[in-house]
Amino acid sequence: MPAPLEDVTIADFSQMQQGGWATQKLGDMGADVIKIEPAGGELVRTAPIEGELLEDVSPYFLAMNRNKRSITLDLKSDEGRQVAEDIIEEADALVENFRPGVMEKFGLGYEDVHDVNENIVYVSASGFGADGPYAERPGQDILAQAMSGLVQNTGRKQDPPTPAGSFICDAHSANTIALHTVVALFQREMTGEGQKIETNLLNAGIDFQTQEITSAVNMDVEAERSESGIGHVYSGAPYGVYETADGHVALSFANLPSIADELGVEPLCDYSDGREVYEHRDEIKEQLEAETRSVPTDDLMDRLLDAGAWIAEVNDYQDAADHPQVRHNDMIIELEYPGVGTFETTGVPVSMSNADVEFSDPPVPGEQTEEVLAELGYDDDEIANLEENGVTASEGGTRTQ
Repeated sequence: MPAPLEDVTIADFSQMQQGGWATQKLGDMGADVIKIEPAGGELVRTAPIEGELLEDVSPYFLAMNRNKRSITLDLKSDEGRQVAEDIIEEADALVENFRPGVMEKFGLGYEDVHDVNENIVYVSASGFGADGPYAERPGQDILAQAMSGLVQNTGRKQDPPTPAGSFICDAHSANTIALHTVVALFQREMTGEGQKIETNLLNAGIDFQTQEITSAVNMDVEAERSESGIGHVYSGAPYGVYETADGHVALSFANLPSIADELGVEPLCDYSDGREVYEHRDEIKEQLEAETRSVPTDDLMDRLLDAGAWIAEVNDYQDAADHPQVRHNDMIIELEYPGVGTFETTGVPVSMSNADVEFSDPPVPGEQTEEVLAELGYDDDEIANLEENGVTASEGGTRTQ
């Protein structure tokens, strides 16, 4: 089966998770993603995990850069900009997430690019927006989490505001970029016209809290974290994480009377009254948890599943990767990278009945420089001159172990 985006070319100037994960998603769907990066590669290639790297490369990079081809370019040089324009001329979409104004300094802003390829879909992502009072500030995930209200509303009442344990504004922004790139390409098929798309981390943080923010601005409700660890500011018991004899479980929606009866807990209020359940949420959770602490996780899950609870074990990353349902869903795959050898990473979270998904390994810096230049019509002498003048650097592109 053909890949859905096999005839689409992406000029990928992006970096880090917001951009890199977005373009990987397009590459997973068959797009030819040409990753344009400086000599030595983009910053995330050497982003440490707990101060360490995996054989001199960051797992962050390996996680977000499969199904791409890498060309290194000095975009500050006239020759490098010309090569970039040659790539853009043949591309269907461009994705970048530099700070506002950086692409313009390279001579590759939307107006410049539109002169080269008037039908291109130009996707520009940032921290807070291309203009406005925060446009010039550096943007990063935890800052967007904080500004969007997420940090304030996560954790227990007595704890300080708590960020999520993952870069979720980056992740949602990446999904937004990928989705709307495809939407704009679809619209171009109907109208023949490209366009500029802008998004940012702050918008992502606001967007994925649509339920909570809509509730807050329209109702007389106070978003207040619970003392006992209820998992959502607007939820009553038993929603949250509970200690067991050998770990923890998460409880979602449940028949509270059935759970209480299974655990031998006397009702503290009228469980059919949602307001009462919310007002007594801390006492109910503490009462339930006093019983769950003495029951092994597997036994508790069996018992509460039979009682109609929505329940799951709390896993660490290794447990999650090894979980039989995760493996069944093909959400852990194997790829290779020079020096690292075989490594595991996450798969594609959807399956498609009329499309096959294939994977190519993440590229080393400039691995496909000569290949891309040749496709653009550069001859051997021109390629050699570009490398000699430091415009490109294909020496990093030898895939040797």
